[in-house]
Amino acid sequence: MESGESFQDAQRHAERARRHFQRRRKAALAGLHLPTEHELLAGMPFLGDAIQQDMQAFAERLLPRLRRKADHAHFAAVIHHLEQLTVSAGADEVKALMAILGEAASTLPSCAWSWRLRCRIYLAHLGDQRAALDLARDAVGVAISLDRDMDQWDTAVGMIQAALGWISFAISDPEFSFLGTEAYPPRSGRPGAMAASLGLRLIGIVEHQASLARSDSPQVANAKVQQPATARPAGAAIPQDVDGASLPSAVVFRQVGNANTGEGKKVAKELEELTGKALPLVLMPDLGAARAALRAEFPYAGDIIDRILLDIPVRPHVQLRPTILVGSPGCGKSRFARRLLTVLAIPHDVIPCGGLSDGAFAGTGRRWSTGEPSLPAALITRHRIAGPGAVLDEIEKVGTSRHNGQVHDALLAFLERETASRFHDPYVQAPCDLSHVTWLMTANSLEGLPSPLRDRCRIIPFPEPGHEHLPALSRQIIADLLAEQGLDHRWASPLDAIEMEAIARAWPGGSLRKLRRMIEVAVAARCVKH
Repeated sequence: MESGESFQDAQRHAERARRHFQRRRKAALAGLHLPTEHELLAGMPFLGDAIQQDMQAFAERLLPRLRRKADHAHFAAVIHHLEQLTVSAGADEVKALMAILGEAASTLPSCAWSWRLRCRIYLAHLGDQRAALDLARDAVGVAISLDRDMDQWDTAVGMIQAALGWISFAISDPEFSFLGTEAYPPRSGRPGAMAASLGLRLIGIVEHQASLARSDSPQVANAKVQQPATARPAGAAIPQDVDGASLPSAVVFRQVGNANTGEGKKVAKELEELTGKALPLVLMPDLGAARAALRAEFPYAGDIIDRILLDIPVRPHVQLRPTILVGSPGCGKSRFARRLLTVLAIPHDVIPCGGLSDGAFAGTGRRWSTGEPSLPAALITRHRIAGPGAVLDEIEKVGTSRHNGQVHDALLAFLERETASRFHDPYVQAPCDLSHVTWLMTANSLEGLPSPLRDRCRIIPFPEPGHEHLPALSRQIIADLLAEQGLDHRWASPLDAIEMEAIARAWPGGSLRKLRRMIEVAVAARCVKH
């Protein structure tokens, strides 16, 4: 720096850039701004905070420009793959588009390099280690190009941070040996969140050493410019330092209302450890491992599994949209709902809804002897996290009497993020942030479900298993039977050919309850034989 004045000018420019980034970030989250490639590299979320939505919007924006030249073979091929991206936005479609963009590079406009960069961004966020390395190279290239412009140094730091983060993610997989396997950080959470966290930690080391050097610099002392100990790139989130990592969290209970009354003091005591404290959210697990586990256990529901997992927004924590699984009795939808939350590591409770009609679902006032918090507030209190899950089993069977309130009515407030984020719990007597709770519901049919509830939920028909799934299902059922007896699943012996044939003749598909009873009989018959 030549003077304190030029240093202050750079600071003012960096602050304007940060404000501009934050405005565009809010617009992106609201689904109003499709981030540029450089903004995505700098940590801006995808359009609507959903990578699939971003992919589709990118393709839809690009298609009209290319269709003007659809008679050219290369343009026609690119158009075809972009159209595929608008229908099915996944890693395979992105790889296919990237391949044709590479083949057609000489005939496409010069701006096509940004299209390929965006494809690498998508693939890296979907867990592709090779794409992550390429992305790190891209980020370094951008940082070097900004080296001569002091006003852009803040942006350059963001690019360096992104490069360090994506390299760290790329070496987190011991099976990916491109950079060697001697040492690597453990992989946890979504690729983008992990890269952001690791990059921030590494850049923090550099900034710490720089701050030590600045403290001994007479030029900086004379400039009389106060700087934060750690300058962050434009738009970078301020992390919570927990063991050096950035962990997602939310404050659920900011205060207890009327805490000076007798009952208020009791409630304040109950929530003492949670009031005003940031409670952790559930970190994003490895969705590839979750998918493999669910598809092995529910081979007949592969499309449903992919649909649900692909719809999970790309962010550091995991939460599912309110969802109703509709299927015939015994098809396995209730078990699937429980297992889905289990493999995603979301602590949860299962609430049978048969005959449930008490308005206490939304909480009851503390003035009553039966006063209690609302269901989601109780879940948060019990599990000590801001984002637990609730499985409402057979939601269509709740009672319809409105004498003490009705479950369907009470549930509506929890399914809208805006109202759930400041739900006035009658027991706490203060607004609570219940917006991070995951709601899964099962139903044998949609009959009896009011339209306001259906409008607020994603409704997914759950399939019945077929006879072709018998081998996989029988292994799972036998393992469950052993577990119920306290035995290790490794003792499980699969159905032999005779048993399999006999059950296949009696069970053409459908109810898993019937299948379980048949397998129980077959296993019991083994004991009789021996």
